[in-house]
Amino acid sequence: MSQKSCAKPEGRVPSGLGLLVFLAPFCLYVNTMAPTVYGLDSAELATGAYTLGIVHSPGSPLFLMVGWLFSHLPLGDVGWRVNLVSVVAGSLSAFFVYSTMRRLTGRAWIGVVTAWLLASSYYLWVWAIVAELYAPHLCVVSALLWLLLKWRDTRRDGFLWAAGILSGLGLGNHTSLVLAGPGLAWLVLSSGQSLWRKPWRIIGPGLASISAFVAVFSYLPIRHAAHPALDYIRDYFPQIDLSSVKGCLWMIQGGMFESLYFSEPLARIGGHLVRLTMQLLANYGIVVAVISLLGLFAGLTGSRERRHFSITCLLLFVCHSGFYLSYGALDIDWMYSVSYLIIALFFGLGLAALEQRIPASSVVLKWIAGLLVLRLVWFNYPYLDLSHDVSARATGERIMAVMKPDALFVGMWEHEPILAYLQLVEHQRPDVRVINGVFTGPVGAAQLARQTLHAGHPVYTTATNLFWQGFTIHYVPEGLCYGVELDAPGEPDQKP
Repeated sequence: MSQKSCAKPEGRVPSGLGLLVFLAPFCLYVNTMAPTVYGLDSAELATGAYTLGIVHSPGSPLFLMVGWLFSHLPLGDVGWRVNLVSVVAGSLSAFFVYSTMRRLTGRAWIGVVTAWLLASSYYLWVWAIVAELYAPHLCVVSALLWLLLKWRDTRRDGFLWAAGILSGLGLGNHTSLVLAGPGLAWLVLSSGQSLWRKPWRIIGPGLASISAFVAVFSYLPIRHAAHPALDYIRDYFPQIDLSSVKGCLWMIQGGMFESLYFSEPLARIGGHLVRLTMQLLANYGIVVAVISLLGLFAGLTGSRERRHFSITCLLLFVCHSGFYLSYGALDIDWMYSVSYLIIALFFGLGLAALEQRIPASSVVLKWIAGLLVLRLVWFNYPYLDLSHDVSARATGERIMAVMKPDALFVGMWEHEPILAYLQLVEHQRPDVRVINGVFTGPVGAAQLARQTLHAGHPVYTTATNLFWQGFTIHYVPEGLCYGVELDAPGEPDQKP
């Protein structure tokens, strides 16, 4: 190993330690993962993966293709199988964090506790047990950090090519990976290698990244043309042509939600930052926060390699957190996965700094770090044990059971995806038309309801705010939903 780049490693390390680092969170996640399809985006992604469909923008084609492979495992139902994608990705994130910190600090024990601290934190664990994009996204970011450190250390360009290909593919899971660009670029350009004299060393991996990006997103026009069972463009945005470059760019840029970008007023950013800070503290605790701050300071003032790595981490944190602080989504508190990764990495650097300055403290530090990990597992387990949570499926099946033949159901994100899953994956109630009111809005929902009712078919909803003028709403308790009817002539509007 080049002593110019990473710390000299400690003595003999058990050969199976990396496997253990992966297996510990894997077993934890499998034991607490949702036993069937979960709600919200999770149900949508499971349906999209099974049908190789088109989900909400930016489309997440990599997740859908990987999810399709998992959906054919001979275990559990389709929902459980696609949940397993996040389980594996979250566990791999821990492995790559271990490998990164071990390489950077030369201490296997620091790699282990850093990886397990991240794995047992609430905001990774919660997304590693249901089908979602955040655990795979974190896996890609942590793998890219490890690959680039390996490239800097070994000077073998194969690692840089692998990082280029992975970055292009990773955008096919979540396009927010572009926010990692400045940090990863710093890690490459600050390597001190003869990149400017041999520009093809950068150009080649860059072209590989672009090629991987184009290849993975070619899924969109190909599958759209195949008319899959689930296609949000066909059903809600027929004006978008996914066979064109313009249509694909609209999808990739998040066209369905572009109004949310930088939509938070500047006056509210400070409050969001305070809330994020409190989230980070609540997620890890004050002791981890103090050690992480020490790691940040030690990294910026330490060896050349640690300084450049710390700058990379800072850029990752600032770009990722900065974008989402200005993003206007209602569920924004759940989107800071990379921010939690960076805190964990600085924690590892803080442990290394303490051990270096106080060599006699090594045993004490190991005990403290281990207890911090166990504390997170003990505290988070009761909140994150979804092993018996079938609420989304149960609610969906109750709604399906109560609806009369040839009904129209209009729901928001809490219920529409689970009904779509039951219908398109498990073939329940093919006679029912399921509509997402998020995309139709009140005007479109009301128009569809009127057409359906005039045709003599029933209408149901769980989103009563979509139906106001001209409709009567009545609760159907056995189905946890509402029946929608047209007001009788001269009858006043009734608000539920």
